[in-house]
Amino acid sequence: MSAATTSVRTELTQKARAFPVALLRAGGLVSTALGLVLLLLALRGHADRVWRAYHFNFLFWVGIAQALVALAATQKVAKGHWAGLIIRFAEAAVAFLFVALVLFVGLFVGRQYLFATLPHDRPQVGFWFGTTFFFLRNWGILALLAWVSWRFVRNDMRADIVELASGTPAVDDPATKGFASRDASFVLLAWAFGHTLLAFDMVVSLSPHWMSNLYGAFYFMGNFLGALMALAVLGLWLRRSMGLESLVSGKQIHDLGKLAFGFTVFWGYLMWAQFLVIWYGNIPEETYFIFYRLWGPWRAVGTAVFLMVFLIPFIGLLGVKPKRSPWWFTTMALVSLGGIWLERYLEVIPALTGSAGPTLGIPELGALLFFGGLFTLSYAWFAGRYPMISPRLAADTLGREHGH
Repeated sequence: MSAATTSVRTELTQKARAFPVALLRAGGLVSTALGLVLLLLALRGHADRVWRAYHFNFLFWVGIAQALVALAATQKVAKGHWAGLIIRFAEAAVAFLFVALVLFVGLFVGRQYLFATLPHDRPQVGFWFGTTFFFLRNWGILALLAWVSWRFVRNDMRADIVELASGTPAVDDPATKGFASRDASFVLLAWAFGHTLLAFDMVVSLSPHWMSNLYGAFYFMGNFLGALMALAVLGLWLRRSMGLESLVSGKQIHDLGKLAFGFTVFWGYLMWAQFLVIWYGNIPEETYFIFYRLWGPWRAVGTAVFLMVFLIPFIGLLGVKPKRSPWWFTTMALVSLGGIWLERYLEVIPALTGSAGPTLGIPELGALLFFGGLFTLSYAWFAGRYPMISPRLAADTLGREHGH
């Protein structure tokens, strides 16, 4: 190993310890506490809205966290090298998946406001929507995904933990890289199948007479788009706070921007593919779900989702310069994430409120702060125990970027 490479590796090892854990922990505690207070205050007079807000925020935050781990897994399967400096920022979301196993109990507690109609509206499905099997099945899916994801992340970090402890540069051997690709494949398969089932159980089942074979893919690929945007926000903020400006280059940001732009287009394609088939078939059991969310009192929310998830990021990320601009890319990523959050709201709430229109207030804000705070706390917990930069993967990225 040359002196220059050793110097870069030493710098990367130091940067791996520079994560702002205290700041994230403090912000997470404040957000969680404030959100919990707002939820408890709203629980007195608006218990239905509290549990409904809890439900769609659970779907949003768990979906983003799992998709972040899946995003890291795609880099292993595809043998990508451009994301070596920021891949751990995605893997760190694995900590929230275990918090989600506890948060899922809240859905059981509030089931009378969320899933009360399931056994009655579809008696022909027998035990499938029975309370016990319904909750055990979905908790089991989340538990399996958390275990598979942690196994993947733990194995990917193993060499980095040894390197930071010993100070001796770690080198990937072929067997280790093979295991990483294998574990990544398991993560992607479990994520696609698992979140398809969750999508049908947690969203489609709330509208008992509606069905879309495409919705499962639309749901988990929407989460993947959210993960790309979340990684952009995290990466660009941490790039500055961890002193990585000279290492996380414009080329790497541009690569992430191209992925974000591409999956924005793909989200639009899936939405159009789903809408076109339903419109062309013109079957009342299918059209009512779309019609109710794009016309009448929900039209403003439906329009906002289309603008924020597709049109604004599509226009805003056209070309090279917008993708390379940290502040502009961050703005577009936050707009997209806000749109995906509204999309989960639009998918869940109209099915539970009947003819009532949208209402955003204290319960919805409280749930957003509560879940966002717990996500931040779990992220800080991970960062306080494990290296947030992989020196070997980062060195590989920098070496390839500079032709070494």
